[in-house]
Amino acid sequence: MLAQTLREAGPGRLHVFAYGSLAWRPGFPFQKQWPALVRGYARRLCVRSFHYRGTPEKPGLVFGLDAGGACAGIVFRVAAADKTAAARYLFRREMFANVYHPRFVTARPLPGNGSAKGMGAARVLAFVARRESPHYAPPMPEEDALKIIRACRGAGGGNREYILNTLSHLRETGVSCPALERLGRRLA
Repeated sequence: MLAQTLREAGPGRLHVFAYGSLAWRPGFPFQKQWPALVRGYARRLCVRSFHYRGTPEKPGLVFGLDAGGACAGIVFRVAAADKTAAARYLFRREMFANVYHPRFVTARPLPGNGSAKGMGAARVLAFVARRESPHYAPPMPEEDALKIIRACRGAGGGNREYILNTLSHLRETGVSCPALERLGRRLA
């Protein structure tokens, strides 16, 4: 799957779309980042975390790109020389337990953001939630999600901190997400 993704990326650099922890902890070298919007997918708490933000006995919830809507996030531009190493890292990080599908989608710069000035639409690698995965969490009432988030902790820390870190970093980079803002207010 990694080789196929690299072939699909084509020659030259790689663009990666981040919408959760990847936005504040990319873990790979990049040349530039800017806020962007992807249509056709929304950021949702649709992935059960049995390790990083929860445990097998008490799974947490993390973000996934799920079909429908739109998602504002961050595009990272990776130099051609770093593309293969970055893709390998991303596959180790994101493709565990078959939770996500790697997909190339179109990201458009968010208007009015200085860091996106001069940037056009980009074909970006995004990790989309697999609805057929046992890790997939179907939509649930916000109250139920809040109970899980407040109670769960895993090897990567608390589930609440994951949400608040994502919100904080997206704000710092000029990305606004009303649903995430509302969730952040309820968790603060």
